[in-house]
Formats: sequence, structure tokens, C-alpha cells
Amino acid sequence: MGWDRKRRGPASGYFYESVRVPGNAYPVKVYHGRRTAGKLAAAAVELREQARQRDRDALKADRESTRGLDALAAELREWAAALSAAWLVLAGYHMHHGCWRKARG
Repeated sequence: MGWDRKRRGPASGYFYESVRVPGNAYPVKVYHGRRTAGKLAAAAVELREQARQRDRDALKADRESTRGLDALAAELREWAAALSAAWLVLAGYHMHHGCWRKARG
């Protein structure tokens, strides 16, 4: 939630944090104050957000680094499917509603 400024209050505002409580459908606002407690809570929330952002950036970099390998694996999977289908056709099987079955006769 962050710093909330009221009409009839100090200009610095009050710090509220939104916290999810198990069993509740919506987050609950927790009041931390406006002085030292509020500033400490705001700093803790900011540190958590920075850590989450670092984790998101690391995950994004990891995905970017493996994108070429994923494309290669997809191409290999397509070739393997084509090769196995050709092998099954040569062995006398046919595709029946998504399943390979031995041809009769």
C-alpha cells in the first residue's frame, strides 16, 4: 500500500502495508505508523521488492540464455516425430484417431 496521506494529518503521511491473510479473499491493511516504525516497515518492504525484482531479472536472463537451446530441442523433437512416424509406417502401422495401430491384412 505505502505511504497514505490523510486530509487531516501530517504531511509525511502514515505507512500501511497490504498483507494477505490465509482464509481471506482480500488483503488486509496493516498500520505501521508514521515515524520510526513506519520508516522501518517501508524500508523492509522496499528491500523485499528489490529482492523480488532481482529474482525476476535473474529468471529473465536465464530464459534468454536458454532460448537458443529450447529452439534446438524443439527442432530435434520435430525431426524425431517425423522419423518415428516414417518408421512406424514402414513397419505396417497407421494413425487411427491419434494412436498408432497395426494395419490389418
